[in-house]
Amino acid sequence: MEKKKKRFKWPVLILFPLLIAYYIISGYFVKEIYYYNSSKSFMTYIVYGAIFLTSLLIVIFTIKGFKCIKKNKTKSYVWYFIFIIIFIAGELFVSININKISNSLSKITNKESGYSTSLVALKSSSIKDIKNLDDSKIGMINDSNNIEGYSIPMEIVKEKKINEENIASYDSFTEMLKDLYNNEIDAMFISSSYVSMFATEEGFENIADETKVIYEKNKKAVKKQSTSGKTLSEPFTLLIMGVDSSSSSLKKSNSFNGDTLMLITFNPNTMNATILSIPRDTRVPIVCTKSKAKNKINSTGAYGADCVMDTITNFTGIEIDYWVKVNFQGVISLVDALGGIDVDIPYAFCESDSKRRFGNNTIYLEKGPQTLNGEQTLAFARNRHTWPRYCGKKYSNYTSNDFIRGQNQQQIVKATVNKLKGIRSLSDIYRVLDIVGDNIDTNIDKNTMITGFDTFKNIIFNSKNINSDDFIGTQRLYLSGHDNMINGIYYFEYSTQSLKEIVDAMKINLEIKKPEMDKEFSFSINNPYEDVQIGKDVYKK
Repeated sequence: MEKKKKRFKWPVLILFPLLIAYYIISGYFVKEIYYYNSSKSFMTYIVYGAIFLTSLLIVIFTIKGFKCIKKNKTKSYVWYFIFIIIFIAGELFVSININKISNSLSKITNKESGYSTSLVALKSSSIKDIKNLDDSKIGMINDSNNIEGYSIPMEIVKEKKINEENIASYDSFTEMLKDLYNNEIDAMFISSSYVSMFATEEGFENIADETKVIYEKNKKAVKKQSTSGKTLSEPFTLLIMGVDSSSSSLKKSNSFNGDTLMLITFNPNTMNATILSIPRDTRVPIVCTKSKAKNKINSTGAYGADCVMDTITNFTGIEIDYWVKVNFQGVISLVDALGGIDVDIPYAFCESDSKRRFGNNTIYLEKGPQTLNGEQTLAFARNRHTWPRYCGKKYSNYTSNDFIRGQNQQQIVKATVNKLKGIRSLSDIYRVLDIVGDNIDTNIDKNTMITGFDTFKNIIFNSKNINSDDFIGTQRLYLSGHDNMINGIYYFEYSTQSLKEIVDAMKINLEIKKPEMDKEFSFSINNPYEDVQIGKDVYKK
């Protein structure tokens, strides 16, 4: 009887801790994998199958284990213990990796937007803090829809008991900044991202050194999620907005410089994309302002991502499903993590580094195909001026502008997507996800993001079966137009005919419109084929 007791005792002492560990790990596994349950993709079937299998094995293992011990089948329960330990290790490995991915996705699909307002004065001003404003004249935007320019400033005015009679009302931040520089006002309320928003504007190139922040207030608000209802496994539109900042302030402030705007349509069925770079000076109605008056499209950045999206939808007629805001500082880390990207530089040039420094920090690039690192990629994305005083003739012998910069940025997007297909190891995936999570903001929710699993799977499959970097077909679009000066300010007036051709191409890619077949086609072996950019023909005013 004693021997029997001993034989029964030690397997039970091992079994109970193993079963407890198994139940805990299995619960953790089901919890983590259930994260993907709401996607309407291939992943859904994997989730349901995994949950069903796990539940079934829990019951079988428990019954089997006690039967083996009760019948004193030593070999059976030893193999049972080994199997359950391996199964626990497998579940734990999968759960930890799913948790890492879900944490990265949660960063990207954060449901809150950051808003930040600063009270700014010239560096030479005698104002030291918000307590000694006295009778100082303070500028403020008069548009109540602007959270960082009006709503938060009004909260500050009430909290700090600032005399509202000293508030000067303005229609635009640019006019207010001009008056600050001309000492017409003593201070002004503006988004805390004002340096990156206005450093590229004429007259404000040194705004970081010429101004100081007197007071700052931050707040969080629920982000407006996309209501398109589309998944990433059907044709969709995506607006990419580049934030050219010298700091990683993407999550802090909703406002940004709207200098880099790319409207993309992607069709997962045909693996075809269209890319349109919208010039920063394009004159369009700004729909989120009170007056809805026409202005440069880059001014919409001061009102946040939703304003940019609504304004572009208004003048193109294309419904935008999702927007993605990208911090240019993150481009450096991403490109370096990918081991560089391959592009064809159209001209030799020089550019400041990521912190806008020349001298010993100047970035020099030669003409021709090459692999760029992160700093070089950012320089290529930014360049739209010559810098003869910093670089000499060799690296200043070219013509560039906002259109050419847009084409360069399209090259970067395409090259980055092509490089992403080569990621195979988990460590590389996590490194990229961490970089993306810290430097991207979007209105794509978690459930929609997960529906991109099928699309990503197809991209990887196509990249393996096609011996070309261009496994995604890309149409680069070009918005034509003419220059216009109004009250001494430069604007770009787009051609309605060019825009119509672009919109038609987008609608065809989105399967909204059927393509018209070209019945006339001529070909000569003496004239090599050139990929025509839609919308780039010369149009009359």
